[in-house]
Amino acid sequence: MQSQQLDTRIQVEAVNITRGASGGVQKDWTPHSQPWAQRRDLSGNERAASSAGGQVAVARVEFVLRERGDITPKMRVRHKGQVFNIEHVKPLADYRGWMVLTCDTGVNDG
Repeated sequence: MQSQQLDTRIQVEAVNITRGASGGVQKDWTPHSQPWAQRRDLSGNERAASSAGGQVAVARVEFVLRERGDITPKMRVRHKGQVFNIEHVKPLADYRGWMVLTCDTGVNDG
């Protein structure tokens, strides 16, 4: 893996959970970091949108970036107007210093 292959800027967002005056829970997404990455489109399929029925298209994408310890699966990625839930954070096999974010879009937590 080479640095020049990191050709797109992504925004990693962290969830901020707060309680309102009435005790209700509110989720807000705040910018965490904007690393350079390489996007790899993997696959697409359809999933049930809810138990009541309906289908939603889901795409699986990987983002490869320099390794860092502050990104977790509780975060999400925003890229070109799309929101991707981070499903897995793992080191890139055989490439020390690099990591892969495996993400899904479609049914988003946001």
